[in-house]
Amino acid sequence: MAGGTPRPTVRGWALLVSGAVLCGGGLGLGYLAPGVLGALAFPAVALAMGLAGRLPAARVGRRLTASRVRAGESVTVVLEVAADGGARSAAVAEHVTGTGEPVVLPLGPARPVIRYELTPQRRGVVEAGPLHLVRTDPLGLARAVRAADDVPVRVLVHPRHHHLVPVPAAGGGGRDTSSASVRASEGAFAGLREHAPGDDVRQIHWRTSARRGRLMVREHADSAGTGMTVLVDDRYGPDELDVLVEAAASIVRSGPDVPVELRTAGGARSAAAAGVTAHLDVLAEAAARPGADFPAACAGLRSAPTGRAIVLLSTTAADEDVAAAMRPLAARHTVSLVGLIGPGDDGGGGLAPPAGVRLLRAADAAGFAERWSESRWWAR
Repeated sequence: MAGGTPRPTVRGWALLVSGAVLCGGGLGLGYLAPGVLGALAFPAVALAMGLAGRLPAARVGRRLTASRVRAGESVTVVLEVAADGGARSAAVAEHVTGTGEPVVLPLGPARPVIRYELTPQRRGVVEAGPLHLVRTDPLGLARAVRAADDVPVRVLVHPRHHHLVPVPAAGGGGRDTSSASVRASEGAFAGLREHAPGDDVRQIHWRTSARRGRLMVREHADSAGTGMTVLVDDRYGPDELDVLVEAAASIVRSGPDVPVELRTAGGARSAAAAGVTAHLDVLAEAAARPGADFPAACAGLRSAPTGRAIVLLSTTAADEDVAAAMRPLAARHTVSLVGLIGPGDDGGGGLAPPAGVRLLRAADAAGFAERWSESRWWAR
């Protein structure tokens, strides 16, 4: 039906089948009147197809009032339809896919300019288009449908966020600053430690490694002016992941003066220099990655930029996943955080966080924001 040729509708096909049964049965049994009545179904549907008619081509230009919105906010889609008079008698319908089930929006008769609003309630990527021209006969027996010459547009729906008390620059609290490593100046060499998965190979001290027979890496003191690295465990389904993403969005928007690097267990990454909008774009497009190597993603935090690290995972996470998140955080020189978010409090229930690591549980993203601001976990 992409070419606009009319076809019988479900009602039209039902009439044709009923007419065939009535015509065949009536004539077969010798009843002329039912047979004639059944035969009338065929010209009726043929007439309906003629009334529906073949639809001509139409071109559509699109523009949006915004290419990015927050979940719950509206964006206006403006369609400029270029079609001849034959298409003006048709109705138009817009196909929209994205954060829920695909829907078809009836937009009334074709007009040169059509405006409508989209209000997505969940974060994600919404695609508007293509536009279809639709024309039916008065009895609904036949319909012609033709897709317009149209390029769909995407709207990035950013997750909701909640207010958080901003975290001060790393070095402002949490660790014992009397240690030599923490007293070291910004970016200064603080010592050597054994290599761990995720360490930057450029930090390997080859002379010491050769002498000791195992890989050793340089460790540097954290800068007092560095920011945060946020790792989101994206192995979950939409409901659980949306909660984690909402919490991550709250973090990246909490302190404009503190740079944030965003990572997901599935491999997505947004550098601190990319900015808040780029972070929110990544979070909008985040999808479940059940096969992601979460322990490896956590180990990668060993080579993350200096500063605080925050790992967000669901309360359904196994204890070994929570432990995998805590291990690299314990090796950092600033207080870091593991956030367990979701209904229930079983995740990590039997684990005590090591020194320098805080564990924060909350039922949802709003509760996470409240606990964050009340506890000021970085200063305890």
